Amino acid sequence: MVQTARDFAQEQYKSWKNNPNNKTFPHFYGFTAIRFDKRAISFIKSDGCFPLWANIATNNGRVKVPLIGYDKHMETVINRLDEFLAVHLLFKDGVFYLNVIFKDERNIPEEKEFEHFIGVDMGIKNIATVVVQDRQGTILETQFFPGSYIQEKRRRFRELRRKLGEKKLWNELKDSKNREQRFLKDINHKISRQIVDIASKYSNAVIVLEKLDGIRRKIKYSKTFNWKLHNWSFKQLLEFIVYKAHDMSIAVRRVFPAFTSQVCRNCMSRTVRRSQPCAVCESCKKKYNADWLGANNVVRRLFGYMLKNLGDSDYRPEHGSVESEGVTGSTFGISKGFVAQLGMS
Repeated sequence: MVQTARDFAQEQYKSWKNNPNNKTFPHFYGFTAIRFDKRAISFIKSDGCFPLWANIATNNGRVKVPLIGYDKHMETVINRLDEFLAVHLLFKDGVFYLNVIFKDERNIPEEKEFEHFIGVDMGIKNIATVVVQDRQGTILETQFFPGSYIQEKRRRFRELRRKLGEKKLWNELKDSKNREQRFLKDINHKISRQIVDIASKYSNAVIVLEKLDGIRRKIKYSKTFNWKLHNWSFKQLLEFIVYKAHDMSIAVRRVFPAFTSQVCRNCMSRTVRRSQPCAVCESCKKKYNADWLGANNVVRRLFGYMLKNLGDSDYRPEHGSVESEGVTGSTFGISKGFVAQLGMS
């Protein structure tokens, strides 16, 4: 028990240490979570008032504790008494909770089995743009998630905080920040659910995302645009998409994000922005919605990964941190290297 508690405490400390901007990490306030394995906890069915009891090891011997919970959760534990992997004991708002962890087998398709590709482009004009393609690159479905209402809502929050700051109403200012965060989280939940629902309609589907790690450090625009970009929780939206997709046995892959809206779908030449969100090909003069083009090209970039790395056991397209080796470089130049890779599809 002591060793298990020590290991869990080290994990929590590393998690806190890797998030230097989060100075109020909840694990270090009040009761620290405890992990039990099958040596330290077991479950007992009963015909009495409480249908399920936990038999927990302590320093003073074992204690039996009656459990209550949602019917669905209780039924899962009762039906799989001996299948759990671990249990976390949590304490929140004066109540103890047991988080019981099971291993759930999922039949997620591999790269060679992918039949439908759901490309997702993140942006400001449209928070997310979804384009569904098959292996031949045929467009099957398109969905835009506009961001105008969200930006207006956030602008009002920003104006409200400015007025509260002038009046030195610090508690009300803090409450407005919390309300905005709850609003953004709710929006991300709804958008991610709709994206996963779109993917669930297609067989052997994979959701293709851009790897946007470090986007705040890499992109510097005007003060207004930076506020719009840097205050939107893209990472949270990506995390919601990933865990909801995996929960429905849908594969997720990440690709290198650069220049996804700057390559013409028709002739593979470079496109330029004429207005937001319009992009025009310099060669064939075809016009695109830049967000739609980006959602197309993240899929075509995955096509390039799959073709270039066919049979490579070390292939990990979900990493998406760098471009495929041998495609970019001084020989091609950055944008030309991308065109060369898309041409492989």
